[in-house]
Amino acid sequence: MAEFYDAQLGSLSHTLFNTALVAYLVSMVGYFFRMAYTRVAADGSSVSTTVGRRIGQAATALALAGAAVHLASIVLRGVAADRVPWANMYEYSSALALLAVLVGLVVLQRRLGLGHLMGFVLALSIVTMAIGLMLYTDPGPVVPSLQSYWIQIHVTAAMVASSIFMVAFAATALYLVKDTAERRVAARSGSVYGGSTVGAASVTSEADGQPDDRLDGDADEARYASPLAQRQVLSPVLFPLVPFAVVLAFVLVVWRAPVAALLAASVAALVGILTWYAVPHLPPAATLDTVAYRTVAFGFPIWTFAVIAGAIWAEEAWGRFWGWDPKETGSFFTWVLYAGYLHARATHGWRGRRAAWIGVLAFVALMVTYYAVNLFVVGLHSYAGV
Repeated sequence: MAEFYDAQLGSLSHTLFNTALVAYLVSMVGYFFRMAYTRVAADGSSVSTTVGRRIGQAATALALAGAAVHLASIVLRGVAADRVPWANMYEYSSALALLAVLVGLVVLQRRLGLGHLMGFVLALSIVTMAIGLMLYTDPGPVVPSLQSYWIQIHVTAAMVASSIFMVAFAATALYLVKDTAERRVAARSGSVYGGSTVGAASVTSEADGQPDDRLDGDADEARYASPLAQRQVLSPVLFPLVPFAVVLAFVLVVWRAPVAALLAASVAALVGILTWYAVPHLPPAATLDTVAYRTVAFGFPIWTFAVIAGAIWAEEAWGRFWGWDPKETGSFFTWVLYAGYLHARATHGWRGRRAAWIGVLAFVALMVTYYAVNLFVVGLHSYAGV
């Protein structure tokens, strides 16, 4: 009877997971529609129309509802398994996606007023949940090494830090796109790129050093052409093709599932197109750079604690604090890269794009450590592969 009850709870948890996934997907579309119904002025400021505001409010409500359903799914999964619900890759991916959504809603939308970036955070969460679906397993007991209170400390800290890094990655990637657009617009308009070392702040005239919105056409047309030109200087072809190819190759190599690979790659291509369209609506590059830096600076101590807690747990489980197991090595390498990113942001000559690429590399290392190491590399953490 108890096994039947647990199976029913596990099934209900999975249903709620899928419901949350759909809610996030519709909410993501709503956030991008909100961006589409936003007027962008020459100075880069934007004002949502009445339709845009209403769609944005509906998208926020749906994201909050999805998060509530998602939380219920995780709780029911824990009850069904009679343990903390983050002991395998499906559960970890689910919890990671929920935390990323919450960080986006609280930090980006509520605290910083950058709610129009939530569409990109939701896209990353949706991809994470889709990966989790490919690795689904029924709730059940875990191996003896995981039966420790340290799973609640170490894994929780790692999930929280990873969700913060996910939001930081979204800001970093958008910064690189926005910075490229601002530089190209400045070059084509015959102006000097007057941004700071951590991003683009303004475009100035070569003649007098004053702000210059001039492009082709008269002054009135230039008032609205300047921000929209940031979209025109970027290739609309590369934005869908590059993520499509990367995601397709990744899923084919990792899971060898052609249907899932095409579906995931198509979603990535759609997000790429939306990113191209959204460039004029994004905050200035300097703002995105600052958001990325502050989120990484906040998440880095949490990741450091997760690595330390993992070492203490390793001593309890295997009798040594550190043994350069593949997962331990990957975690440490990720820590070094994020430390390098923070150091680069404080070093003259390495701010801006150079530091941003280190941040991108650090996030890639984080994903490789979690997915590739668990699935392909044999080590003491191999039991967490599914």
